Amino acid sequence: MTPPTTGDPIPLSLSREEAWVAHAALLDAGAAAVDAGDDAPAQCRPIRRVERERPFAPGDAVVLRDALIDYLGDAPVRDRAPGRALLRRVDDAVESSSPPRDAHRGA
Repeated sequence: MTPPTTGDPIPLSLSREEAWVAHAALLDAGAAAVDAGDDAPAQCRPIRRVERERPFAPGDAVVLRDALIDYLGDAPVRDRAPGRALLRRVDDAVESSSPPRDAHRGA
């Protein structure tokens, strides 16, 4: 299921190394989705955002975060530090853009 793309854009300023890692992570995740039979993987839009240095829709930021998590497990050594730094920023941005959880839900 594709994450929602509505909501306030998430601006992420990526260094050259971080953009490289984001691109590699999204390509790997997109290739895995295609191999699993997805004709239009969700990773395409965030790749375009990285390449064009544009803000991410909240759903695209979630896709990037998930791709980074998967990628960093076996990433080349050169990609690990910038990838972890980017993952922390993306995760913080996703969490801050999420609607607040109702602590009294179901009460």
